[in-house]
Amino acid sequence: MADPKGACSLEECSALWANGRMGMGIDEAVRGARLLAADIEESLGFSTQISTEYTEDWRRFGEQSGRPVPKAWMSIGVPDAGTSAALDPTKSGSGTAEGFAMELVRILQDDIQIHIREPWPKDPAASGQALEPSERGWRSRTDPGYLVPYGRLGR
Repeated sequence: MADPKGACSLEECSALWANGRMGMGIDEAVRGARLLAADIEESLGFSTQISTEYTEDWRRFGEQSGRPVPKAWMSIGVPDAGTSAALDPTKSGSGTAEGFAMELVRILQDDIQIHIREPWPKDPAASGQALEPSERGWRSRTDPGYLVPYGRLGR
């Protein structure tokens, strides 16, 4: 078993999660990233890349920014928009795939909007505004009843 203070392999992390020794499970984190990837791919036609590998590029970034080595890793890249986001699911503030998708989109949404030069995803109830990420999906800022679950955008 991996040192709880250091990084662990997918198998080691899964064992730690199964024993209740870590936050969100890797399966839920991957599912959350896949829900967000589906929204990006369906609504924008952009390709995405999902990974649980803590690559050398991320290691260098972590060292330069003074961050500790994560216990687990989940990243999503959007090459067409020139952006990516990554989080340690064990430090996630949410225990659901949808909550993890929300955490990732809060990192990515501005970069995507800058790249496409318009609100994304567009709020049909409010001209010129984007839908807001929430724990359950994409929510309108002006119509509280309007919700698009993650993974359903553009369908």
